[in-house]
Amino acid sequence: MTAPAGVGRHRRHANPFTLRTIEKPPAMDDLFARPAPLALDIGCGMGSFLLDLAAAQPAWNVLGLEIRPHLVAGVNAAAAARELGNARALLANANVHLAQLLPPASLVQVSLNFPDPWFKRRHRKRRVLSSALLANLRPLLGPVAQLHVMTDVGPLAEEMRQVLLACPWLRCAHPEQRYALQTTTGVGSERERTHLGRGETVYRLLFVHNDAQTATVSPLRPPLRLCPTPQ
Repeated sequence: MTAPAGVGRHRRHANPFTLRTIEKPPAMDDLFARPAPLALDIGCGMGSFLLDLAAAQPAWNVLGLEIRPHLVAGVNAAAAARELGNARALLANANVHLAQLLPPASLVQVSLNFPDPWFKRRHRKRRVLSSALLANLRPLLGPVAQLHVMTDVGPLAEEMRQVLLACPWLRCAHPEQRYALQTTTGVGSERERTHLGRGETVYRLLFVHNDAQTATVSPLRPPLRLCPTPQ
């Protein structure tokens, strides 16, 4: 899928600390005009994954967070053009604004696709996935909510894997292999297809909310799509 119309090009890296405050966000029921299980796409960029996920999961509301205003506008315009009432993007910083945006136990899925690696040590504080982000996400996750992560940067993939493994309330869905070999969401991203087309490796991680107090699997969860053999 090409970039949604009206989105245009954008810088690959953007400092998340440039967005510290946001206007009072709308309630989720007002934003989507219906109550439904919520999927969150952190750093949705041009929105191809978000829109395809919304089309593939019409029973869900799919919310993208992005720190670039022109991309937020472009994603929402593309969702309207495709008549996807269950897809929206908001201008927000996931590292700062989660508690203001989402009700407790509302998330069935969280995705983080190809986050900026921020290689320089002094810039690593800008990385999205951290123990602090996971702590903020925890009360927002519903029973057996899934957390999907993808990157093309091997060292970053391993660091993110270690951060996720350190959370006792998250369970790796592919414990016999370091990374999942196929899409874990059933929806490919444009960036993923680009790397695979070049013969490059995509590192995929899938972790599940392992809340001991909840043992019922939601019927709205799609089946896990994992390759059984290690890479």
